[in-house]
Amino acid sequence: MGNQVTILALPWLVLQLTQSPFQLGIVGALEFVPFLLFGLIVGVYADRWDRRRILLVADLVRFVMLASVPLAAFLHALTLVQLYLVAFIAGTARVWFEVAHYSLVPVLVGPARAVEANSSLEVTEGVSSLIGPTLGGLLIKVFGAANALLADGFSFLLAAAAWFSLGPHPSEALTEVGWRAQLVAGLRWVRHHRVILENTLSGVVLNIVYAAVTTVFVYYAQHELHFDAARTGLALGLAGIGPIAVATLAPVLRRRFRLGRLLLAELLVTGPLLALLDLAPILPGAPALLLVAISLGLSGGGAILGRILLRSYVQAAVPPQLLGRVNATIRVVAWGGVPVGAVLGGTLTQLIGVRWLIALASVTSLLLFLAFALASETKRI
Repeated sequence: MGNQVTILALPWLVLQLTQSPFQLGIVGALEFVPFLLFGLIVGVYADRWDRRRILLVADLVRFVMLASVPLAAFLHALTLVQLYLVAFIAGTARVWFEVAHYSLVPVLVGPARAVEANSSLEVTEGVSSLIGPTLGGLLIKVFGAANALLADGFSFLLAAAAWFSLGPHPSEALTEVGWRAQLVAGLRWVRHHRVILENTLSGVVLNIVYAAVTTVFVYYAQHELHFDAARTGLALGLAGIGPIAVATLAPVLRRRFRLGRLLLAELLVTGPLLALLDLAPILPGAPALLLVAISLGLSGGGAILGRILLRSYVQAAVPPQLLGRVNATIRVVAWGGVPVGAVLGGTLTQLIGVRWLIALASVTSLLLFLAFALASETKRI
């Protein structure tokens, strides 16, 4: 829930300081550049070290970073450079967290229950996305964007306490000798596993598309829909219903349909659903808000379904001692599209306008579906 507050509060704060969609793109990119810089290295150490300790330290680092923003604002010393640093350092901690976190799931529940466990995690995240943006919008309106970030800071402190209570979870001994061999082993596994490779590459394109649109969403809400912080948060909160519903249904859908068919369905619906955002500005207030919530909710739900299915497939297919490095490789490649999309989104919004950007993102998603439908191994599984 704290993260959802930051998703709204941080870009709101950037716009308060700069009024520049390009700067939104830079800050959004800095949050995900660490995946490219450190992801593969983190994968090696996530397979070597106690994953619970990695999660604990990562959350404490994020607490310190986010708490520094309201402190600087109180001292009238907050600058754009500090927001750059907060985005980059918190993003680095997120790399450590996500690689260790998703590698810990099958250890806790067993590979046979991976789909159920990942579905439960996404339902939890969906509930937070239902409540968090609405809360974030109210906090921004009442206390200001900088102070709203304190809510996310304290949420990381509570999360760290939860990880501490879990107890040690050391990783298994690695079979490869030498740091370089251990790193390459994860790359080699992804490269030679056709289904994982295809979906990792499609994830690059989808993340570019989503990041381009979501990075400038606050700008879109302010300038195209004329929403204040509360209505922007409400729209994002209502959009959270879609991911909750889809994540809840994921185990049922997986039992009823083939994996490849579900992954293709995600690609098919993404473009048309994002295109609905271009229709919202011609509608009055309440219908526009509802259409935005439907667009983001259902497209986000499709993305959640793809994440659950692919993550569960990877957790079942990859040996436990390789899982951290394979997860890291997937994130380096797939999440590497996010900073590219963030910079593209900010730059294209500055040059051609946010509604043309949305149209371009929708067309790109449809082209990805056509490429996948014509030539992929995924459709056969």
